Amino acid sequence: MKFDINKEFSFSQIFDFLKEKFGAVRTFVKKLDSGSVKNLNVSGRVVRINALRLGLFAAVLAVLLGIFINLVVLPNTAYRPYSGIEFDTGGDYEQHAFGDDLLLLNKNGIKLIDNKGRYIWEEQMTLTNPTIDISGKYALLADLEGNCSLNLYNIKGKNIVTYPINTDLLSAKVNKNGTAAAAVAAEGYKGAAVVFDRKGNEIFRWNSGEGYIIDLDISDDGKSIAVAQMMSDGEETYSKIHVINISSGNESGSYICEGSLVASVEFDDSGRIIAVAQNKVYGLNKKGGEKFIIDLAGKSAERYNVTDGGSLLFLCRDNRGGTVLEIYNKNGKLTGVFTGCDDIKRMACHGGTIVVSSSRNVMRVSERGKLRSTTDIEHDIMGIGVYGNQRNVLVLGGNRADIIRIR
Repeated sequence: MKFDINKEFSFSQIFDFLKEKFGAVRTFVKKLDSGSVKNLNVSGRVVRINALRLGLFAAVLAVLLGIFINLVVLPNTAYRPYSGIEFDTGGDYEQHAFGDDLLLLNKNGIKLIDNKGRYIWEEQMTLTNPTIDISGKYALLADLEGNCSLNLYNIKGKNIVTYPINTDLLSAKVNKNGTAAAAVAAEGYKGAAVVFDRKGNEIFRWNSGEGYIIDLDISDDGKSIAVAQMMSDGEETYSKIHVINISSGNESGSYICEGSLVASVEFDDSGRIIAVAQNKVYGLNKKGGEKFIIDLAGKSAERYNVTDGGSLLFLCRDNRGGTVLEIYNKNGKLTGVFTGCDDIKRMACHGGTIVVSSSRNVMRVSERGKLRSTTDIEHDIMGIGVYGNQRNVLVLGGNRADIIRIR
């Protein structure tokens, strides 16, 4: 049928024309479809596949994947400012990976923030000298002065327990099972190490008679605590580390840090102990035996992180006044050194992701000290933190936040 554009046609004529053309197209598709059937020999068996249908399926899948990337993946990974998030001027926050997200702590409380800058949950309170320890799905919030409060939260923001602390709180840590250890002032002693179960019941206490307790930690299996003391022999001060079995109350071992005052003591994932002093780092086994000593060669570590990543990080000031990031593995071996073009002011890590910042740049550094990427920031940087997903970094300014993708 041919149409003359100068004539009028009924709907039935138009319908018959379309039906004819549709039938021709369907016949063509059937021929094409039947001609695309192929036989393949797979492990001695003949398998029939339809190349045309397989191609159409792959094309549809590719389109759906493209839509998913554009609507879901890219919006979650792009560099963008989040001016809707309010921050105190000065950006005075501690930042810690918690699950896939980031937990922020300051004197006004704690809040968990996702990689789009949205608050997942928030707990407002007035704190004097807050510190937080995170292990697995638990976060232990301690106020070391004034309030002397100790609270355990889960990853959903639920306050699981408030511990019965009625004296000065010196330090507090939690393991992956939610068992907490706290160093507290104790009348007649130079401090006490107390262990609580997840319900807040005291299950162990060790009183210090020799030296003042500086820090402590509890192993992930909940079998041991490590306690760092400040000792004095009348002429010099030094530190002593005790490893104590919780079940028996007996000391498994001890170690003397000659000429050094330990600032922190931590169990790593394998149960070994890392003790950080001003210019030395001590690696001990589960019973307090020496595994290694890192000598920072007179350099003082302005910042360090021995708990959040696969490496031991120390941001030191060199003898020329510059800053250098020294990276060691968990066996105490130096694996990398990074010196930025500008003065390095801050560092953060989680897992195998290491980032440092200057006044307006965020740099990702490998565990061997190699520069992997640099991101320019449009404002002064007051703080950085690596998300638990190890891909995003929260960059805080005075009253502005940016979230960047670094891997």
